[in-house]
Amino acid sequence: MKKIFAILFIFLLYFGSEAKAQFNKPLASSSRSYSSEAKYNVGIAGGVNTTHWLHFGGTSTKYDQPLNLGITGGIVVERVLNKDLSVSIEGYYAMRNTQLSYDVLNFPVALNVNNDYYRQYNADYQEVNVQVPLTYYFGQANSNIRPYVFVAPRAIVPISGKMIWKKTEIKEYGTENQHLDENGWQIDTVEMNAQNARQWNVGVVAGVGLRFKINIGNYYLITKADLSGHAAVINSFSHDEITGESQNVIGAGYIDPYLQGMRFNTDATAKVTILFPLKKQLKGACMRWGEYD
Repeated sequence: MKKIFAILFIFLLYFGSEAKAQFNKPLASSSRSYSSEAKYNVGIAGGVNTTHWLHFGGTSTKYDQPLNLGITGGIVVERVLNKDLSVSIEGYYAMRNTQLSYDVLNFPVALNVNNDYYRQYNADYQEVNVQVPLTYYFGQANSNIRPYVFVAPRAIVPISGKMIWKKTEIKEYGTENQHLDENGWQIDTVEMNAQNARQWNVGVVAGVGLRFKINIGNYYLITKADLSGHAAVINSFSHDEITGESQNVIGAGYIDPYLQGMRFNTDATAKVTILFPLKKQLKGACMRWGEYD
């Protein structure tokens, strides 16, 4: 996985050197046509995300997973391929959290004694992800507003996080107060590590958005607003969890992969991107180099 990120880092440096070279070139034409627009755009992006873990197989245990919000931010380098198509490399830092809760009924605690329990799993973690979107823009090339769609592969590495496992006995199952005995909670807090979380993953991102070209005096900016969804394609339970070798099975317990089967991390993101073109434009045939469109 380190090799993958090394290759992506070299790719980013290549994009940067190419963009610098492009910026230093004089314009071949003073036309206001599409050909005079920047081939490289660099910028920043930020927004909010919501994380959801999907489970398949296992005992098909029913669980609740409420909506949660986190923050995403990063940098973007875009290479315009033609009037309708571009490719980018994007690196993001994302703060994520999710909560999973379910009932465990008739759990054996002693000979001929079974209890009902309510379990809750909280994960609060951070990750770095790198994605390479291929974007298609609709509409006229010289339009100031253009809708677009994009698809991208993504590489994900969690960098830190905590998990909180909570368990309480259901005193009166079937009543409205079954989960409200706060004094009965048993709580364990553990660091996310190789025993209880996969240390890398890959996935696919797809999204839609709007691109705005904003003229500001002698310069212009590009802003983009989009919505996207991501799904990891590798089971995110760790090897130790899958094989039953995890050392973190303590106290309140946790989300057992035998109970939940396979887990795939998904998320949705709403973000805004601000891009700075790296090529100057001329106003007309009689204008000198250095003046912007």
